[in-house]
Amino acid sequence: MQPVSVVVMGVSGCGKSTVGRLLAQACGFPYLEGDDLHSPENVERMRSGIALTDAQRQGWLQRIAERLAQAQAQSSGLVVACSALKRAYRDVLRSGAPDLRFVYLHGDHALLQQRSSQRIGHFMPSSLLDSQLATLEPPDADENAVSVDVAPPPDEVMRSALAQLQTASAVRGGPESDTSPPRRVTFTKTVLFTDTDGRARFRDEAIDLAQGTPESMLSVVFASGGYQLRHSPVGFRSQFHCTGTPQWVFILSGQMEIGLQGGVSRVFTAGQHFYSTDQLPHGARFDAHVHGHWSRQLGAEPLVTLFVRD
Repeated sequence: MQPVSVVVMGVSGCGKSTVGRLLAQACGFPYLEGDDLHSPENVERMRSGIALTDAQRQGWLQRIAERLAQAQAQSSGLVVACSALKRAYRDVLRSGAPDLRFVYLHGDHALLQQRSSQRIGHFMPSSLLDSQLATLEPPDADENAVSVDVAPPPDEVMRSALAQLQTASAVRGGPESDTSPPRRVTFTKTVLFTDTDGRARFRDEAIDLAQGTPESMLSVVFASGGYQLRHSPVGFRSQFHCTGTPQWVFILSGQMEIGLQGGVSRVFTAGQHFYSTDQLPHGARFDAHVHGHWSRQLGAEPLVTLFVRD
């Protein structure tokens, strides 16, 4: 697909994050986990089983809209996982990207309840699912949305969403038409960083692949201070810690989960990466209740990672 912003939406347990990451990878777009932009106060409310009010969601939606506006200004494309339950919420998101597309994931209540209750390391309790379903306003016909049932495996859900997005664009004479200019090619750099409040958070950035040939696009050459290979056995888990030297972390085999303060976590599998620059703020003393992140191995396969230092 040509650069376009897409929000993968739906209630808790529908698979927004999984399908969103797959869709971003298939399109070559950056990916943004909307939950990472919630304030700590909102995270604690939801962790306690308290549904957010519209006023409490407003700042969160505005932050996502700002990221959508940045992507549109850079013509980089962006896939965002965000519940976007009401039309009013989606209107806030559209304020950042008027041509925003939506992928509405829906499913049977029992299936959603089962998946929501089986999630590990997420702050949203399954008890809030009924509240979300009561709030949900499915997209109207004029909202530039496609609808996908989540009963099949995630890769099938993603392919169905992508096919519908491409078909709809082609019918409109949109960016997939043969007369469109070549799209800008980017690599999605997932960054683990220290925010202004001292807490670790994730964001996604785009690295242009503007060198080389059209058949093999390359980035500029980045300096490196060396690399290390690490083997983490089954059951490995670290304490909260900060990164000493900024470094790329590439997952060669197995699965690695990174957890942040407040309960948000992300899982990286073989072939994925993140860039870790979550360092202790200058002059601060490490506080295990505020600073840093933790990591652990998941699944039955040992975790093998490659660290490339700046």
